Amino acid sequence: MVDQLEIFKVELSAPNLIVIPQGSTLHFLYSNVQIESNKVIKLFSKPELKNVIIDLHRVDHLDSIIISSIIRLLQQAKQTGGQAVFCNACENMQDLLKCVKIGSYWPLFDSREAALQAVNSSS
Repeated sequence: MVDQLEIFKVELSAPNLIVIPQGSTLHFLYSNVQIESNKVIKLFSKPELKNVIIDLHRVDHLDSIIISSIIRLLQQAKQTGGQAVFCNACENMQDLLKCVKIGSYWPLFDSREAALQAVNSSS
């Protein structure tokens, strides 16, 4: 069972960890963002988890602190041989991902189903 998290909702569907950011740090204490980010990283270290899907359907923007937390997780997936992808980004989030060039490292899919299909077919 996963602790109820406020900033990053998580769903386990081994070998995939699905992370759903709930908003920008303007809505949360900075220390809570760091604590939850570390909890998600620790959760991802479970041996049955390999891939990370960042589902952006709940946000229309994110700030650099949340993005940095997400990038740490995506990099961990890449370093351990897993896949990392984004899905369900609104137009604002798509623009942001392009602006910070995250999309050149981790692909964006229109739906969670498409993201799951992509990471599962690569495993």
